[in-house]
Amino acid sequence: MEENEEKAVSEAEQFRNRVILKAARIEKVEQHPGGSLLYILTLNDGDEEPRQIVSSIVPFYKPEELLGKTIVIVYNLKPANFRGVRSNGMLLAASDPNVTDRETCEVLFAPQFEPGTILEPEGFEAPTEKYCYVKPDKFFSFKLYTKDGFVEIDGKKIGADGKFVEAKVYKNGSVG
Repeated sequence: MEENEEKAVSEAEQFRNRVILKAARIEKVEQHPGGSLLYILTLNDGDEEPRQIVSSIVPFYKPEELLGKTIVIVYNLKPANFRGVRSNGMLLAASDPNVTDRETCEVLFAPQFEPGTILEPEGFEAPTEKYCYVKPDKFFSFKLYTKDGFVEIDGKKIGADGKFVEAKVYKNGSVG
């Protein structure tokens, strides 16, 4: 694809073509043995096997506030090791746009979606092809944000079947 052709594709479409967001239910929460700020979360993401992610949300949530909740994950994020524990994805969280040093965190709970539901920008269908992993720097190059409580990219709400991912605390902020 030539450079000027890629610019003609909206950011929402580029995001849809690279990133898979999925709803996943937290089945187990464990403190990471080597990281005081890290939880190891075991998820039901609709796949046959459970998925494990590592997340630095200990300062913001107690295990009982997470267990059984449905969250949004970056399903095809390239796996990484966090202090010896493999993480296969990342949860999405909103933050206060006025605070830049990671002092705020709102996990984006999504009880309106069944585990395994693929979430896309408005106007786009869930992909039928299998996507490659997306590297963290590529994922973070996309500008996800909350606007009036809804998670958006490029002015399009993220969701499925006419329902959308919402933030309750940081209704106008950044998402990552």
